[in-house]
Amino acid sequence: MFARLPGQPTMLPPADSTAPVFERLTAEAWVDSLMRSMSTEEKIGQLFMVAVFPEQGPSHILDISKLLADYHIGGLVMMQADAATQQRLLYRFQGMSRVPLLVAQDAEWGPGMRLKDGISFPQAMTLGAIQNDSLLFQMGQIIGRQLRNVGVQVNFAPVLDINIRAENPVINFRSFGENKYNVARKGILFSQGLQSEGVLAVGKHFPGHGDTHTDSHEALPLLSMPKARLDTLELYPFAKAVEAGMGGVMVGHLYIPALDPTPFTPSSLSPRVVQELLRENMGFDGLIFTDALNMRALTDHHAPGELDLQALLAGNDILVFPQNISQAFSLIKGALRNGSFPLKELNQKVRRILLAKYRLGLDTLALESGMDEYFLNTEARILRKKLYEAAMTLVRNQKDMVPLQHLSYRKIAYVQVGGSSLNSFDANLRKYAGMETFYLRKAFTAGERERLLERLKSGGYNTIITGIFDLNQQRAARYGLRTETIRLCEGLQQLRAETAVCVFGSPYVLEYLPMQQAMLVAYEEEPEAEQAAAAALFGGIPLSGRLPVSASSRFPEGRGISIAGKIRFGFAYPEEEGLDSQTLAKIDSIAQHYIDRKAMPGCAILVLKGNNIVYDKGFGYTQSAKEGEKVDPYLHTYDLASVTKALVTTISVMQLVERGWLKLDVPIETYLPELRHTDKGKLTIRRLLQHNAGLPGWVPFYTRAFKDESLSELRPDFCSYEPTDSHTVKIAPHLYITPAFQDTIWKQITELEVRRTRRVRYSDIGMILLGRIVETASGIDLETYTQNLFYRPMGMNQTLFNPAAKGRAAYCPPTQIDNYWRHSVVRGFVHDETAAILGGKAGHAGLFSNIYDLAKVLLMLKNGGIYGNEEFMSDSIIQVFTHRQLRSNRKGLGWDKPEVYENRSNPVSKYASAETFGHTGFTGTSVWVDPTFDIVYVFLSNRTYPYANNRLLQRENVRVLIMDQIY
Repeated sequence: MFARLPGQPTMLPPADSTAPVFERLTAEAWVDSLMRSMSTEEKIGQLFMVAVFPEQGPSHILDISKLLADYHIGGLVMMQADAATQQRLLYRFQGMSRVPLLVAQDAEWGPGMRLKDGISFPQAMTLGAIQNDSLLFQMGQIIGRQLRNVGVQVNFAPVLDINIRAENPVINFRSFGENKYNVARKGILFSQGLQSEGVLAVGKHFPGHGDTHTDSHEALPLLSMPKARLDTLELYPFAKAVEAGMGGVMVGHLYIPALDPTPFTPSSLSPRVVQELLRENMGFDGLIFTDALNMRALTDHHAPGELDLQALLAGNDILVFPQNISQAFSLIKGALRNGSFPLKELNQKVRRILLAKYRLGLDTLALESGMDEYFLNTEARILRKKLYEAAMTLVRNQKDMVPLQHLSYRKIAYVQVGGSSLNSFDANLRKYAGMETFYLRKAFTAGERERLLERLKSGGYNTIITGIFDLNQQRAARYGLRTETIRLCEGLQQLRAETAVCVFGSPYVLEYLPMQQAMLVAYEEEPEAEQAAAAALFGGIPLSGRLPVSASSRFPEGRGISIAGKIRFGFAYPEEEGLDSQTLAKIDSIAQHYIDRKAMPGCAILVLKGNNIVYDKGFGYTQSAKEGEKVDPYLHTYDLASVTKALVTTISVMQLVERGWLKLDVPIETYLPELRHTDKGKLTIRRLLQHNAGLPGWVPFYTRAFKDESLSELRPDFCSYEPTDSHTVKIAPHLYITPAFQDTIWKQITELEVRRTRRVRYSDIGMILLGRIVETASGIDLETYTQNLFYRPMGMNQTLFNPAAKGRAAYCPPTQIDNYWRHSVVRGFVHDETAAILGGKAGHAGLFSNIYDLAKVLLMLKNGGIYGNEEFMSDSIIQVFTHRQLRSNRKGLGWDKPEVYENRSNPVSKYASAETFGHTGFTGTSVWVDPTFDIVYVFLSNRTYPYANNRLLQRENVRVLIMDQIY
């Protein structure tokens, strides 16, 4: 909003249309010209910085306008508002002022500290855990740009107090911690970031507010430590910040006898502290601000007006939050007349203030309206996320519990104490692994605790994650940790389970928590902190945080366990991985456009770049806007249709080939003896995978369920609309078949004629045969094989066959209204009729999943066969199977590939690399891995609902159109 624009008109004399216009003067010339033209009253006005409360309404704004006019106020402190209101008011106030106003704001953790729509970064205690201090410089830069954008040139930050006392009621989480070196480093880098963007950094609360249990807003704190301790500890961050060029210091209201023994003399009113210690001994030549003059630390002992004068005489330059400007003005003018406040000192202070205004660009203030890209921009959100991730502090990790591994053997329970059931920690934990969730309100009873412990014990949970929410900063209340929560953690220790606890609050709470095998401090209840904590437990981010304060002898300052690298996917903004958020946002409009055109009821889409999910959204409804639920990309599991061929059958064959249990070029009669002496016996696995075995593409086997070609009456020996002793296989809500029907279909498959050709013909039959081969070679059924060897180890708890049989039909978007055979809404039952007859699980169709589970298996394939520190197959076998096999066709072994001929339809983006591999499904699904561009793309829909003849999704190549936006 207010930019430093050299060569633009100055705001120097009167703010009207007759104001002179000239090129930018030098600093001294500008200051001198103002000093010569200013009256004594105007000079006195420069010393005041009054508070503006936009939410108090028009009468308050009129009062501020009157102060500006009557007392020539030199500065404003902006309080709670929204950005647009603040911009509008400052545009007005700056236009009223002959001398540009110096505008300040408390933005210790960003504009969000005061602006409703401003972004907030982590609080200082959280930042104190970070080891990469350069992130603090970046934070300062972004906050600086955002403050300039809303008309602010001064940030009353950083807090340079060392939080020595855990019960400190006012500093506490606002401090970077108890280590003076850490506080100094972070304060300096934050300040340098601010000042690099033209915002004055003001370190506070000099000479140090950390070692007190009194809030100076309420009373005058007494700090009784000796001067030697002050010199080596409290003053250290201020001294280093002054050396580094910090432009402002705010003096706190503290009674420190070692510096000034005068009774009830706050440091802010003490010449010994302000003038002698700060200005002379430490050599500070910047602006000195008082802390707010309306605080009871002052007002309980000093009258309004008098304390303003005393603050000036002590050496302060700017009086912040004066109580009574009229009285203060009168006393200051009187002191000038009687010489107790020399005119020379007034001129020095005003000159210092004006020089600061010049350096902050206020000599060429350009008034603009409207927001720019720096406010709430992607850069700020990315940094906020990075800061929370970098702060995660693992303080205990017995037997290397974190990151959680060997998920196949874990039965996980998540216990949440307090907080909302709709939080990012819970939501993101479930994206990594299956678990049952137990919620306890903060004020749970002993009976509730005992019942929960019994359920955990009887349920056989061997891994228990506890999230503790609703904490506070009050030591007297154990930071909000209730006795029952402590006893719950003690009870968890007694269970035969690995336990991990995550604290979303003050690290000081560790003093009271019983030991768990893994203990993680996440510091704040913010979505990014909760997401980072979930990722930390499962290896989605590296860990490097260190405790910024000592919680107890067990958990001293500096404690933290580092874990380098990551073993599972994480989450990132597109820009972190070299993509563009605005480009990916086009996916939203494309998806909604085709939902509106009824190409599909809804869909879920995921994009993974590198090892991070950069886009994951659901659109539309499971059925329609009038029926069904909004698509939840985690909760809703879609019928994958032919994607089953790749993510069940093909990956199983890949693994078995690598282990030597299958051979690509051995006749399949070796594995299926019933095919001996048939025309299929000499086919090979390679040809089945290449779809050039001469087999039919699809056969409507379900028609065998009817008595004749009219398809009007079912054969009772095969099908029944009610379960009977012989009709035991449920394939729809009201349709049952006999195992004999399944045997009949398998017999018919074995009798199908093989065409004598090697021409590629996409075939369900070949994949059904391969599914049987996997079962024969492994000795277990296809579902058990994939669950044990892939899905459970990867935490793919939402991936399954036959959801309806497992009570999961409600979470499956329906795929069809079947009015010709099953006569029902197909939901939770496989859409493919042949797969349904074969029991809902076959080599060509039957698998259901969500976008997050599919991201795991696809990431494993992209990363050379490894996921979660487990190797599922080698990179070499992946290369063999995903490589194009035939000159005449694009396919790999079981995998689809980009089209190589221009006159043929391409299943992938034209921008995808030749190494890309994946598969599509009839129900409107698509999965692709592009190793060259390090991309995974997942698209799930139920485009076949209500009827499968709706082919708009295929006809207009919607899945590819969306994929194009990734590149």
